[in-house]
Amino acid sequence: MRKEICVLILAAACFASCAIKEKVDEQPKNQAAESTKAAAEIKTTETVETNKPVSANKKDVFDEIKVTKTDCASVDVGDSAVMAKQTFPVDFAPFTNSCFVTAYNPEYDDPPLESEFAIYKDGKKVFDFPGQFNGVEYGCWVEGAAFEDLNGDNLKDIIVAGMCSAKSAPYSENMVYVNTGNAFTTSEDANSKLADFKRIKDITDFVRKNQQIFFK
Repeated sequence: MRKEICVLILAAACFASCAIKEKVDEQPKNQAAESTKAAAEIKTTETVETNKPVSANKKDVFDEIKVTKTDCASVDVGDSAVMAKQTFPVDFAPFTNSCFVTAYNPEYDDPPLESEFAIYKDGKKVFDFPGQFNGVEYGCWVEGAAFEDLNGDNLKDIIVAGMCSAKSAPYSENMVYVNTGNAFTTSEDANSKLADFKRIKDITDFVRKNQQIFFK
């Protein structure tokens, strides 16, 4: 009798131990399953948010196609030819998404004589620069051009390094065009101070150091 009681107690203890172990083993599995399910839901939510369509009313950089140097070089300048090397896209006030175009007489390409420069927009001339080559009307060409804010007013000015032919040797006719926010102006008297310079950097350095001459 005592032996049978011991066997029953031992069997009950073994059953209880196995039940507890099974319950303990199931808990991590259930937690892992729940974690996997939660992660899947989060991933799905993130995917939906990422693929969310952008509002059609939102303005972005693709709303307007910007003019390129190639576009500017293909501008129609009539009987003249575009000097691609000195033709550039410009995207600042007062002429945004436009072109600074240098044209010359194709009969004289070395050097490109009878040069002139203007602003074109949508293929049409919208601004003629005054006082080109400081009044010299024949035998001049553009050696270089740059667009920089020379006086810190957040408006980009235009610097043109020009050359003109003469019997003895070509000489410089440099110009600084001041951006007023509505147009570009220049002063031949001020430009005469630039006669000894042949590089854009030398011109801009001089103008920055002598702003009172060019900005009045």
